[in-house]
Amino acid sequence: MSLSKKHSGHGSAKKMSFGIYLHMPFCRRRCPYCDFYKKVPRANELETFPSLLEKELQARAQNAPFSEREVTSIYFGGGTPSLHPPRDIANLLHTIRRLWPVKSNAEITLEANPGTIGLNEMEALLSCGVNRLSLGIQSFSERKLQLLFRDHDTQESQASFKYARQAGFQNISVDLIYGLPGETADEWRNDLDEVLDIAPEHASLYNLEYHEGTPFYRWREKGKLIPLNDETELEFYLAASDKLTRAGFEHYEISNFARPSLRSHHNLLYWTGSPYLGIGPSAHSYDSKRTRLENPANLDDWKANLRKSEVLTDEQWLLEWLSLRLRLSDGLYYQKTVETVGDSRAEALWLAAKDIDPKFAHVNHEHLALKPRGWFCQNDIILLLYKNIS
Repeated sequence: MSLSKKHSGHGSAKKMSFGIYLHMPFCRRRCPYCDFYKKVPRANELETFPSLLEKELQARAQNAPFSEREVTSIYFGGGTPSLHPPRDIANLLHTIRRLWPVKSNAEITLEANPGTIGLNEMEALLSCGVNRLSLGIQSFSERKLQLLFRDHDTQESQASFKYARQAGFQNISVDLIYGLPGETADEWRNDLDEVLDIAPEHASLYNLEYHEGTPFYRWREKGKLIPLNDETELEFYLAASDKLTRAGFEHYEISNFARPSLRSHHNLLYWTGSPYLGIGPSAHSYDSKRTRLENPANLDDWKANLRKSEVLTDEQWLLEWLSLRLRLSDGLYYQKTVETVGDSRAEALWLAAKDIDPKFAHVNHEHLALKPRGWFCQNDIILLLYKNIS
């Protein structure tokens, strides 16, 4: 079937939908806390990389389970996608639109770091179809930025947000990191105040983690970095939840806040077990059933088409389903849970949930959802519930 024939009937029947994630791993420097796959580009790597993404897109479009579906979200993540010129993003979007029908109101997000993108680039991105920016601000404290080894300053963060508004972006998300060694309540409060001052539509607030294999992990093990205690981190987390919800944000997921109707559609695909296609090194795909594909987290291995396929066992799927659903403020509804896991498991789940302290979860006969205090210790709660239904 030719592409033109395939796409001539976009409106004739409702297609199954999915999202596309494109991993663009290049950064100006490697942040010592980050465990995502990233690299500083060597000669010509930045210029030649988009054509490799296009090649993988073309291969995926020809095979199940993504060959006959409609795209509802596209996410350029990294790495630092804003290191690529807008023409690269435009060409990739053109390729996607040529290979699949893309919903007219599809959410198209690009991650950008302050200092890597100006007003002209933002205007070009908006004109080619990007309609949501995610700015990696991380903090408005120069001390915190230096500790994180970020290559931008507060002034560049504020300028990037201003340029995005001037360019016409009406959906902007900002990332912040809290819980750094030596961080004070005043520092964190100032970060939150600055977010409210610039007024984005979405904010992602991440507690600093010390991932094995990163310099931050090694420095902590050697005593060069002294983490904050759990009680202080919890205070910061609850303060953020209270401050942002009072300002009109929905705390709709453990780390994410949104203005009404402006939740991250693409990330909701992950959290609700919906299908998504991952393109690029280290990217993952999921068919919404039980099969997951994993691209290698190495540029050369990815080029060689060395990817893994995994069919989740019943136990793996159940734990993932429970963990992802309870990340969301929507939580679980009893009847939907019965339809998903059956009567006996739903009954066992609700019975176990009734023992959770009301400070940590909302539980009644038809709804189960974690509260912010519960989210902060989510792993413990998930394991408790899982043991009763596995």
